[in-house]
Amino acid sequence: MLVHQANFCFKWMHPRLWLIVVVLVCSCTDDKPPKGILTESQMVDVLRHLYLSEERLNKMTIPYDSMSKLLPYVKGKVYEEAGVSDSLFRVSMQYYMGRPNRLEYIYTALVDSLSLEEQGRPHDTSKNVQSE
Repeated sequence: MLVHQANFCFKWMHPRLWLIVVVLVCSCTDDKPPKGILTESQMVDVLRHLYLSEERLNKMTIPYDSMSKLLPYVKGKVYEEAGVSDSLFRVSMQYYMGRPNRLEYIYTALVDSLSLEEQGRPHDTSKNVQSE
């Protein structure tokens, strides 16, 4: 009786096991984003331009409410220069948020890119010079 139950269980599990294996293998081959999603390098580029644009806005001496009105315009210009729409960027961001490893790669590349750009800029030494 026990052998019969084990044999039935194996026959029942065997087709489902293959289905699970096929699903796992197919999900592991997801190297490129699907059509209609920005690539990782495009995401880094757009995010970098967004960050730098927001940084320029923050350095301006304008009231916060005026800045919040300018921000959508600035973002629109960044998207236009990158050749993407805001909806494509949002869909792409949602796609990568569902893939934390890829999103971590994007933000690591973004930080590296911003660090390299900062190192290439001349530093403002006027703040470090003491008045005599």
